[in-house]
Amino acid sequence: MPGVAHATGSAHAKEIHFSLDYIAKQSAERARNEIRGVLTHETVHCFQYDAQGTCQGGLIEGIADYVRLRAGLDPPHWKQRGGDEWDAGYETTGYFLAWLEERYGDGTIKELNERMHGVPYDKRIFKETTGRPVKKLWKIYCAHLEEREKKEDSAGTIEPDTSQ
Repeated sequence: MPGVAHATGSAHAKEIHFSLDYIAKQSAERARNEIRGVLTHETVHCFQYDAQGTCQGGLIEGIADYVRLRAGLDPPHWKQRGGDEWDAGYETTGYFLAWLEERYGDGTIKELNERMHGVPYDKRIFKETTGRPVKKLWKIYCAHLEEREKKEDSAGTIEPDTSQ
């Protein structure tokens, strides 16, 4: 199959399809963690809420990558970065959600997910959960990344994050 993997199914039965061709391309040392990481990501899709199918894909994929990141199964090529869109998905949104969790406390992303249960998507879930609209949160996050990069450039090393 093309791609890496995907989850499919109904409320009563789920399936995860995984490309063995993709895994065969991994080095022996990476294969184990990549299998675990991809399965973690796809398993999240089996259990997460999607606002009755109205949530944008970037947040759906970001939540799955956030869980993968929290499990310590992020691949070495992932990079934390800002950009124009908070909901670019996958690792970009995953790292943003991890930052939200650090900033607003354990359970923040679980609460975001729960706010998408049985209702259409509304971006106000971010304000309801954190007190700030998502666009403002993204600006703060991008500024945080820029400040951290400046510190790293000036020191030549990575400094601990003390902006919390």
